[in-house]
Amino acid sequence: MRRGVLIALALLQRATARELWHLVLPHQKADKATRQALVDLEAAGRIREELRLPDGRKLWCLTRAGHREAAGLLPVGTRISALRPAKDGRAAAYSEHALDVAATAGLLARAGIGHLEAFTTEVEHAVPGRRALFTDLVLRDPGADVPLLLVEVDRENEGVGTLVEKLTGYRAWCELPAKGVPKAAFAESLRARGARTHELRLWRARYPATGREGLPAVALVLVPGRKRPRPGSKPPTEEDKREQARRDHQRLMARGRRVEAATEALWSPAPYWGDGVTARDYHRALPVVATTLALLRARGADATVWRRFGRPGWHTLHQALDNPDGDQLLAAQRAAAEQARREQQAVEHEARRPACTRCAAKFTDERWAERARTFWDDGLCGSCRQADAEQRERREAAEVAEQQRAAEAAAAEAGRSRTWWRRY
Repeated sequence: MRRGVLIALALLQRATARELWHLVLPHQKADKATRQALVDLEAAGRIREELRLPDGRKLWCLTRAGHREAAGLLPVGTRISALRPAKDGRAAAYSEHALDVAATAGLLARAGIGHLEAFTTEVEHAVPGRRALFTDLVLRDPGADVPLLLVEVDRENEGVGTLVEKLTGYRAWCELPAKGVPKAAFAESLRARGARTHELRLWRARYPATGREGLPAVALVLVPGRKRPRPGSKPPTEEDKREQARRDHQRLMARGRRVEAATEALWSPAPYWGDGVTARDYHRALPVVATTLALLRARGADATVWRRFGRPGWHTLHQALDNPDGDQLLAAQRAAAEQARREQQAVEHEARRPACTRCAAKFTDERWAERARTFWDDGLCGSCRQADAEQRERREAAEVAEQQRAAEAAAAEAGRSRTWWRRY
C-alpha cells in the first residue's frame, strides 16, 4: 500500500485520498486503507499535505525524501512528475486540471482499464513546425483490451479551435516516420492501405500495437469549467446542483459535437473499393472518443458512457474503439462476393452444358469433356449411348444365334443326305 501511494504521487504529482484509492486499491469498497497509508507516510516524512480543498479533502504531494524513494521504486527511465516545492505556497498549489487528470486515471483503473504503473502524465508528442503537444494522460498497457489510450482532459478553459488543433497535432504526430526510415520506403508506405500504413511510423516504434485498426485512440474527458463560489454566497440546494449538472452536461455535449464536426477529416475512415463493399478503411483514421468526468464518476468508465466521433449513440469504451465495419466486414463482404461470383459462374457453366439430341438429358462432366476432345460427336448422352450399345449387342447376339441355327440346320441336312446316299 505504501509503495502504491508513493508511485501514484510520483506519476501524478498530487492527488487526494479518493484518486489514490482508485489507483492503488481499485477493488476496495472504501478508502480507509489508503487514508491509513497516507497518515503513515506523512509521519515518515515522505508526503505532505499541500492544501485543504473547499470540500474538505486534503491534497497530498511528495516531499523530497518521498520523491527520492518513489524514484527508486519505478523502473529506470520512467518519467515521474517534478517535485512540488513547499515554498510555492498554498495559492499556487491547487490545480483543478491536475486533480481531474488524476481522477480520470483512477476511474479508468477502477473499471479495469489500465493499472497504476500503466499511466503517465504530461507526455510530449512533438511535431516539427507545430506548438508543443503534451498529452494529459497516457495509458500504456501492452496485451490488455485497451493497450493504448491518449487522454485529454478539457475544462472548457480553451476554445474549440484549440481542441481541434490538438487533435490535428495527434494525427500529424502519428504520420511521422520512425527514426532511420529511408525516405523512399516511407514515401512508398504513404501510398499503402491497411495495416501496412503503420509499419514505418514513429508511433509504432514508441507505443504497443493497439490491437485495432487505426491510429492510437484519443479520449476527450470533458469537465465543466465553473467559477468558485464567492465567499459568503448562499450554498446551492440539491435541486440547484441537479439543474446545474443538467446544464453542464448539455453544454459539454454541444462542445463535443462542435469538435466532432470540425475534425471530420481526421477521424473519418475512407471507403474500400468494390461492388457491394460498404466496409471502411480505418487505418489512417484517428479514433476519437469522448465522455464527461461526471459520467465516469456516476456510472464507471466501463459503462456505456463513451461516444465515438462519427457514430451515433453511447457505447462502452471497448465498443467505441472497435471497428466492426472495417477489415472484418471487408473480409466477410469480399468472401460473400467471391461466393456469389462462384455461384454465378456455376449457373453460367450449367447453362452452357450440352444436352442429348435424343432424350434431352444434360451431359455429365466426363461426357462433356469427351465431346470437347472429339472432332465429330454423335450428340448422344452416355445413357443413350449405352442403350444403343446394348441394342447392338442384342442384335449382334441374335444374328450370331441365327447364323448358328442356320449352320446347325445345314449340318443336319447334310447329314441326312449322306445317310440316304449310303443306304441306296
